[in-house]
Amino acid sequence: MVTDTYAPARNGVAMWVSLSVRELLARGHEVEVLTYAHDRRQPSDQTIYELPAWVGLDSDFKVAPILSGLPRAVEDNCWDIVHVHHPILLGPRGVDLGRRCRAKIVFTCHSVYTDYLDEYYWGIGRFLKPYLNASTARFVNSCDLALAPSTRVTRWLRDNGATARIEMLEAPADTDRIRCISHAQARATLGLDHSTPLAIYVGRIADEKRVEALVDEFAVTAAMVPDSLLVLAGRGVKVGAVLRRARRLGLEQRVRMLGPVGGEDLSLWYSAADICVSASRSETGPLTVVEAMACGTPTVALRAPGFEDRITDRVNGLLAPDRPGALGEAMARVLADPELRGKLAAGAMASAPRYTPAVNSERLLAMYEDLLD
Repeated sequence: MVTDTYAPARNGVAMWVSLSVRELLARGHEVEVLTYAHDRRQPSDQTIYELPAWVGLDSDFKVAPILSGLPRAVEDNCWDIVHVHHPILLGPRGVDLGRRCRAKIVFTCHSVYTDYLDEYYWGIGRFLKPYLNASTARFVNSCDLALAPSTRVTRWLRDNGATARIEMLEAPADTDRIRCISHAQARATLGLDHSTPLAIYVGRIADEKRVEALVDEFAVTAAMVPDSLLVLAGRGVKVGAVLRRARRLGLEQRVRMLGPVGGEDLSLWYSAADICVSASRSETGPLTVVEAMACGTPTVALRAPGFEDRITDRVNGLLAPDRPGALGEAMARVLADPELRGKLAAGAMASAPRYTPAVNSERLLAMYEDLLD
């Protein structure tokens, strides 16, 4: 596995790769990882080759130019499959390694990367979109197989000239770390009133997640559902901006910032919530949707790529049109209707097993074996 980010980093790509490595090792396969160093990474039995990292807006995701080459142990090694997870930095090096040892090269295109140009640095990088679209498609064409986590990513690659084989493989969620707890027990443990309508957001507090927009939408919800509460579980560069937005809207008592939440506490908050919510437009394989499903908590989100692949509207969640106020109204609809909420919760619980790491890895292994035949 060749990836710019890996455990203990907490982001979608790092989790995808970490879960895949765990499952492949458990099935007796040899797996090695080439990635950047991480300040909190602990020694383990895994074979991990690290490169120095010192550039990054987030301390959890640092990279660097490759100035001194790859470790000798990597340069001298050979593999059957080289699976890369980014089209820049380590990705091209992974392709070179695969070609050198005549391995099959697999690339997981985790996102429509140019979406981030709309959210960061005031959108001034948008003029780069045509170049990045084309370069990503060329990178796909240098590989034997590309994996896409959503129909939108597949369509984006094809529209920009990718002709290589592309298969859809949705990202797994680590449902093993999530324990479904009864709604009443979870609320009692957290000291929450059993009748408080509760929405939860889990993820980075960052531009592309549009958490400020989520607070705007919750203002609509709060006006329609008295005593409703929004809790935000995560960290990121926009925490201060989100709290200021809540204060300006008079929601400082209705929007609660939890900070990073993990382990048993995450299970408690998912299980205590009535709905999981997101205003993001840039998701391709939203892991929190599945984590919430595993606790019987449906998600209310925008009718946007990624969410559309995982949420069947009015079956295991609710999808809102992308217009001001619509998401807030959808959140209020579910919070105010116990019968609808119960129906969606049952649908969410039934959908979760599809996205387990075990199921995902079996599909991944089948694709590897097909390439090697």
